[in-house]
Amino acid sequence: PLWQVADLTLPKIHGEKGMKKTNTGKVSIRDVAKEVGVSITTVSRALNGYSDVSEKTKEKIFEAVERLDYAPDANARSMGGKAEINIALLTSELKERDENGFVYSFINGLYQQCTVLGCEFMLLVTDAVKQEKLSFLQMCKKKNLSGIVVTGLRTDDPYYKEVMESRIPCALIDMKVTGKHKCGITIDNVQASREAVEYLIRLGHRNIGMMNGQKMSDVSGERYGGYVAALLGAKISLRLDYMRYGDFVEETAYEQTKDLMKQHPEITALFCASDVMAIGAVRALEEMGKKVPEDMSVIGFDDIPIAKYVYKGITTVRQFPIEMGRTGGEAVWKMLNGEAVEHEIFLPYELVIRETTAERKKN
Repeated sequence: PLWQVADLTLPKIHGEKGMKKTNTGKVSIRDVAKEVGVSITTVSRALNGYSDVSEKTKEKIFEAVERLDYAPDANARSMGGKAEINIALLTSELKERDENGFVYSFINGLYQQCTVLGCEFMLLVTDAVKQEKLSFLQMCKKKNLSGIVVTGLRTDDPYYKEVMESRIPCALIDMKVTGKHKCGITIDNVQASREAVEYLIRLGHRNIGMMNGQKMSDVSGERYGGYVAALLGAKISLRLDYMRYGDFVEETAYEQTKDLMKQHPEITALFCASDVMAIGAVRALEEMGKKVPEDMSVIGFDDIPIAKYVYKGITTVRQFPIEMGRTGGEAVWKMLNGEAVEHEIFLPYELVIRETTAERKKN
């Protein structure tokens, strides 16, 4: 991969005999070149499989690379021509039950795009424990990755900062993007959320609650921003106690909705930052004796496959996750080939009106 030939550094793990130490105590491409007695350019071209480096020199470089623990084994052994391009989907959202189906759609879209482009696809699942054991750069080197599409990282995850600071080409889904070689793939979550809440306001609702996602999720902050903008734009006072966090989980949203409505029975509409949470919210409301939408209107977000079937159809904001996967793969490919890519790519969305919303009941 192109990013691996830069002067990147990696902490030493083994204190093997013969290792040359730098002033920083880390191994760099310069150390490999010095160990073999060749130029940095020669090491770079050998690692990328160019044929103008002799087989004897390549063997020396690969042996040093292995011993110094600098470059990935798979790439080091790619002897003829340029190394294969490997693009992975890195996610922390793969669970035993994928209720919203989004991760599968990302996988589907990215796999299709990789097939069209003729590169290899890989699925990587991570969590906070794995991220503490192996750095983002080490993981990329170990897996011989050229570029990555990332989804599901929270701002407090170890990989979040590492991803932004790395030189590895990355397309990030629903995450705020910083740094070079990065591209954000998203919809305008602020505007989409604002339109959803404005629709509730047009139905006559003034006391509108929100079931938000995770506190440390970029997309949760954006959807809350749209909720706030809609209320303030309609000159409706913002009530901080009208918002709860459901963590994008049905059962958590169910429990939080019950707590919210016990505290604030005057609420007549609820904007949920995901359809999964909207399902939990409606279930809680019905158990509390409230009819949806006669007594309470509920809007979700995402338009997951089940959304049009439960509760006669959930009003929601429709996204297109397969297209997000495809677009992410294309963006990474372009970055790897030196083509210009927008820092942030906004995809379309639409408000889908179904049966969980209605005009506010007149008292």
